[in-house]
Amino acid sequence: MDEQTARQALLDAPGTVMLGHTPAGETILALLDEHFPGRQFCLVRNWIWIDLDLPDDVREEMSRMQLQPVMLYGDVLIDSLGRFEGGDWLRSTPLVSFSQGCLFETRDTVHVLLGHGLRKRAELSAMVKIFRAEGD
Repeated sequence: MDEQTARQALLDAPGTVMLGHTPAGETILALLDEHFPGRQFCLVRNWIWIDLDLPDDVREEMSRMQLQPVMLYGDVLIDSLGRFEGGDWLRSTPLVSFSQGCLFETRDTVHVLLGHGLRKRAELSAMVKIFRAEGD
């Protein structure tokens, strides 16, 4: 499976609606400053929360690394480091923590989930083929 096929399979898969956050810009920055001061961030819309299907040994290794078997896919609105332009899409690295109903933290970035999104399942092997990762 190539990148385009993996990406299209994810987009076409059925999902369950999840609620994100719809605050004003100043509220988002205050929320980030309160919970993750100084961290780089990315505002993401049209997002997909991806629960990963993976072998038990990989799940155990992720747990040892304090990572959860979840990735994020979505459209970038703003990236604080300028790695992505508005309108680009990204695939995150695995989840470290999720808080406030909208703050999806990976090792390097806090993603703010704006608006509603979808929750889907996907194979880890398919997700690693979607290349435009955040760079954790």
